[in-house]
Amino acid sequence: MGRVYCRIRVRNLVMVMRMNLYNAMAVRIQKRWHGYYTRKHIHNFYARKRYLEGLAIKNQIVRNELAEYQEQQMTETSKRQQEKIEKHLQFEARRQHYLLSTHQISGIYNSPFKDQPGEMEFRLKISKPLSHPKKKNATMLSSGVVDNDQLPDKPYPPKQGLPPIKNKKIQGPFKPPRDVQAQRYKPLNPSLRVATHYNSVEQARDVMKKADWTARLHDVPFMPFSKRKIAYKPLLHTTSKYGHLPYGSAYFREEKQQQNIEDQRLQTVVSPIPIFDQFGQTYSKGSVLLQ
Repeated sequence: MGRVYCRIRVRNLVMVMRMNLYNAMAVRIQKRWHGYYTRKHIHNFYARKRYLEGLAIKNQIVRNELAEYQEQQMTETSKRQQEKIEKHLQFEARRQHYLLSTHQISGIYNSPFKDQPGEMEFRLKISKPLSHPKKKNATMLSSGVVDNDQLPDKPYPPKQGLPPIKNKKIQGPFKPPRDVQAQRYKPLNPSLRVATHYNSVEQARDVMKKADWTARLHDVPFMPFSKRKIAYKPLLHTTSKYGHLPYGSAYFREEKQQQNIEDQRLQTVVSPIPIFDQFGQTYSKGSVLLQ
């Protein structure tokens, strides 16, 4: 029994030693392979170094291009400013051309107290004076031909015309000329039939249908039915043997005849006067009604 137990123990110890050696060698192999794989594929030092060198070169190229673009923009901006200043100076020289020096009198830009005239003096000599704008109406009237399209639009009749001539008043029942002119040029007052469209009723119905359609919750229309599931319950005040109040069925206005002074109802004595509806819109000349 002792020998068997000893063999088993030796076998187990040898197995443990072999497993420890195997694990140690496996760790070494995995460590070396993991380092190689990481340096080769995941974090390649030389590839990263080449990438950073290329990035530095690209950065320098972009910086040079941006510097050239900035210089170009500054050149164009200064050129535009110089052109604007030159244009303004040319305009001022043409506008102030009358200040040019003559043979007898020196101009304000050619002072005798200075050694040489100013720059504006040379500009005045080179530039031409401003030309006066031509008047179109003057040329048309001088030629004798007037184009109605080129004339300014004036409202006719004028809103505020000239006052009437103060002559002797004409004998007779005539209105003042100002009132007659105001009546003549009064604005149109069309009737409702003329002002509205011929198919205004149909258009209003279409608008009402569209508004009703937009307010629906669903497009299925309500279909009436003839068979009622709930039986009709008659009202108490209509089926009672005592009857019901006449108010609401016979009349809707309560009257107390005993409080009236007379049995006859009040009647209108004065009929409507249609001429009052035409006040301020028409006027008459004698017995003739004018519109």
